[in-house]
Amino acid sequence: MDLWQAATASLFSLWKSIGMALPLFCIGVTLSQIGILKKHGVLLKKSLGQHILIDDNIADKIVNALDLRRDDGVFEIGPGLGALTQRIAGRVKHVVAVEIDSRLAKILETLTADAGNVDIINKNVLKVDPAEVISSYGARRWKIVGNLPYYITSAIIMNIVDARERFSDAVITVQEEFARRMVAAPGSKDYSSLSICIQYRFKPEVLFAIKPTSFFPRPDVRSAVVRLRVSERPTLDVRDEGLFFQTIRAAFGQRRKTLKRSLRQIPGLTPEHMGELGRISGVGLDNRPEDLSLEQFAFLSNAIKSVVG
Repeated sequence: MDLWQAATASLFSLWKSIGMALPLFCIGVTLSQIGILKKHGVLLKKSLGQHILIDDNIADKIVNALDLRRDDGVFEIGPGLGALTQRIAGRVKHVVAVEIDSRLAKILETLTADAGNVDIINKNVLKVDPAEVISSYGARRWKIVGNLPYYITSAIIMNIVDARERFSDAVITVQEEFARRMVAAPGSKDYSSLSICIQYRFKPEVLFAIKPTSFFPRPDVRSAVVRLRVSERPTLDVRDEGLFFQTIRAAFGQRRKTLKRSLRQIPGLTPEHMGELGRISGVGLDNRPEDLSLEQFAFLSNAIKSVVG
């Protein structure tokens, strides 16, 4: 069975399984996207986590969430066949799309050739510095958009964090579980060092969920679209950012232990320091890391700096 036959069979099997509730426009978009793959003899690679967005409604919602202006620039991660790229190009000054798959990059160059403002970078996004790329273009304001491959989501997020001074916000599609971790509050099971890292530098917001049927092939998990709006300046008094994140890593590195025990990993901090540390920070060291707010971690790291020097 070839790609077209397999895709068609899969589509109508899905249509039947959900009680004929799949909108007709979705069927048309699905067959069109798969038709492009068929035309070029392209089979998507599971090793790259490739899932093509086939839902017009979701694509429109993502683009609208970017709140684009004519003089904006957009840095897109993993454009695939350009479901977002082509919509964005007509609204902004520049689009720079990074696509690891040379086959898809070539197709996308053809599909966007008439736009005149789309540049395709055929590289692994982890080997591309968004800040460096953005600085080489003339748009006043930059935004980031992308459907992040699940297996490298954390690494891409760290690149976005490092480039935060070059853009105003990002609208990204991630695994729903990962999205919950990004916005998690203290005391919840999803609260982690990732939650703090993101919330310290951004104002994260889950915008909406995406069903697996909005992609081809269907992923095994649900996705969610998250907006990361860059905070203009940290709202916390953190005296040493390096120590702040070292404190968080030490705490969550042994999240089942109390802070009194996990923080001993920090060089120079001994059991004898704990009483003074608790007194200066005002943080109970019998707590576990998931019980502390972002502000309390700031108090704690500032107190460690005072105690250890």
